[in-house]
Amino acid sequence: MKRDVLLLNSSEEILGVIDWKKAINLIQSGKATKPYNYDHHYPIQANNGVYILPSAIVLVKYIRIPHSEIQLSKKNILRRDNYTCQYCGKRQLAKLEIDHVHPRSKGGKNTWTNLVACCHTCNVKKGNRNLQETSLKLLSIPFKPKGDFVKITLMDANLEKIWERWLVYK
Repeated sequence: MKRDVLLLNSSEEILGVIDWKKAINLIQSGKATKPYNYDHHYPIQANNGVYILPSAIVLVKYIRIPHSEIQLSKKNILRRDNYTCQYCGKRQLAKLEIDHVHPRSKGGKNTWTNLVACCHTCNVKKGNRNLQETSLKLLSIPFKPKGDFVKITLMDANLEKIWERWLVYK
């Protein structure tokens, strides 16, 4: 069983996801603790019994993280688009492609506002044509994420429920 732990700054902003071993080290060293009024946990079998590990931990001291530009990459385009084809709405956790809304063959650039997640079927259907030349329509307008773009990758419905207190959707 995978036991991912949500790591929060002392202000309870999301820093990322860590594995259970690192989470235990942070708690044992006094650098992190269980968030206030939070009851979700994992039972970890230890030599001397069962260790109860919160599925989210908060740092005791605030860590300043400088905001930086979000790198334009396939992974970040898929995250921004929630692993959903922006033409048909089909959500896939694998095999999604990236499509240029304005095709490269017609001068389209690799920019946040020109790239979208796309399934193979829609990508083939669109080809190297502009949207106006097809029957396809964008479900949402592509945008450049802000500097606080959360870096959480795929999660199942269970983790989404457990961490819902901190997850913000657009």
